[in-house]
Amino acid sequence: MTSRFPMRLTALLAALGACVAPALAGEEQVPESPALLQALVDELARSMELQMEDLERPYFIQYNVGDVLSYDLSAKYGALTSCKRERTRRLYTRVRVGSYELDNTNFAGDEGIFFFFGGRREGGQAELPIDDDYQAIRQAIWRVTDQDYKDAVETLTRKRAYMRDKNIVDRPADFTPAEPVEHFEPPAVLRFDLETWKQNLERISGHFKQYAQVQDSDVHLLVAAGNSYVVNSEGTRVRTADTGALLLITVEVQAADGMRLSDCRTYTGDSTEELPPVEQILADIDALVAELMAVRDAPVLEQYVGPVLFDGLAGCQMFQALLAEGLAGRVDPVGARREDFPGAENLEKRLGQRILPRSFQVWDDPTVRKFAGQTLFGHYRYDEEGVPARRVDLIVDGKLEKLCLSRAPTRKLSGSNGHARQPLDGGAPQAAIGTLFVRDDQGLGAAELKARLLEAARDQGLEYAVRVVAVRSPGLGSTRADLFSMFRRLQRGRVGGLGDPVIAYKVYVADGHEEPFRGCEFGPVQVSDLKDILAAGADPTVYNYVGIGLGGATPPTTIVAPPVLFEELELYKLEEEYDKLPILPAPLAREQSLTAR
Repeated sequence: MTSRFPMRLTALLAALGACVAPALAGEEQVPESPALLQALVDELARSMELQMEDLERPYFIQYNVGDVLSYDLSAKYGALTSCKRERTRRLYTRVRVGSYELDNTNFAGDEGIFFFFGGRREGGQAELPIDDDYQAIRQAIWRVTDQDYKDAVETLTRKRAYMRDKNIVDRPADFTPAEPVEHFEPPAVLRFDLETWKQNLERISGHFKQYAQVQDSDVHLLVAAGNSYVVNSEGTRVRTADTGALLLITVEVQAADGMRLSDCRTYTGDSTEELPPVEQILADIDALVAELMAVRDAPVLEQYVGPVLFDGLAGCQMFQALLAEGLAGRVDPVGARREDFPGAENLEKRLGQRILPRSFQVWDDPTVRKFAGQTLFGHYRYDEEGVPARRVDLIVDGKLEKLCLSRAPTRKLSGSNGHARQPLDGGAPQAAIGTLFVRDDQGLGAAELKARLLEAARDQGLEYAVRVVAVRSPGLGSTRADLFSMFRRLQRGRVGGLGDPVIAYKVYVADGHEEPFRGCEFGPVQVSDLKDILAAGADPTVYNYVGIGLGGATPPTTIVAPPVLFEELELYKLEEEYDKLPILPAPLAREQSLTAR
């Protein structure tokens, strides 16, 4: 799976309609469509002549098209709730007016910080005909390009006026040239047995019938294949073909005091053939429910200050929350500062400085398709600007050396390294990580890392240490509990930073036994705290995610990182009010009660 498949997940999650699925889906090819490519090339050439009154013509235009065939299936408690098939062609336009030095992009103006909240979507977008009708396709391209050009001219006029009224210094250019690329892959082929997976989802979702204490569960399968096109006025012509399968299982329970607790399991592959056997998935569900039930019945943690081990998935989620956004080299838009938006710290000012222990190495390599047998969400071969993906060594021996870059330069760095990504909900491509790898050259085995955790707690005179297995990280697999938690954090003025622990344990110094707890949140944790990491593990975990934040949905991303031990962090009780438990027990609980009698 590459970025091209999950990049269209919004289409899968939207209300799908028009097309009816065939009785059996075996092998389907997304057409190569010479008509589509020719229409893009011809209309781009004509659009370069656009001119309104005495204003500038475009100096650069780019078209991105995702031509996607997808299936979307959902099930609850043994019954299908949706089964949909869709074929879409979505066009994204990017018209630049002015020059590489100064153009209509990267301007917040009077919107200020609201620019970061998704208030502005630069560029145009439209649905193209799925039939290979050359004239119909050109008509649709023409219409959205014309409007994009008008918007670009207006934005550039306002940007120039704003800059004349402000004392703006040390501003980099808005864009950099790139060598044109030509690359064409065979069309994508979707291999999918629809009837088999209907039965699989009914069986998987039906497995929750035995758990009356589970208030809500969902099984969701997304399968897609697509051809992605990048065509620009510099001569780049790229078509890549990708397939992917994503299986999401979410579970939610409620504690006696009303607190909602949820977690999920995610399985990915280039096709459904790479997903685990159903029996393994059922076993994972049993373990997931048992873990959530133990946390549900656990006491609330009042306060804790001491060593914290981010184990398994939590280690990746910690790096995602504190580091991933800052490793994207993006300049502040004119009229706003990125550093004013919590959780979006720009690490460019830390270039050449140590931000992790000296034994840490961090790199981003979207060219890696699999790791430890798992398909990586962040894999792609060409980025959204048609630039070949490549490995970038970001942090070397703990010191920040480079950033992920698109064709938009920063104050200190210029020239794309193949990391222009497009948000799921549209908008202009911008620098972002793809597949981030974190390694500690002095990484410890699991037993030794736990011993270091207990040693740190003992040194501080504590009865127990804390091990966190998962934190709330709103994204594609989020439940109501995750989203409510995010909004409550906003109400408390907490934007960015670490999410609340979902699965966490007290690890007792005396004998190493563990007891779950719940109901707490982290105190402030900043990027500067990373260099004080006490130790890390040797065995990494793969974390595939599509995040959801104030600015919309992030590009599909992967973080591969080890467990990490902090010497001292603070946790304190969540001061919140919760809904009461349901008045009547669930029908499944009543049925199981009658059966037991």
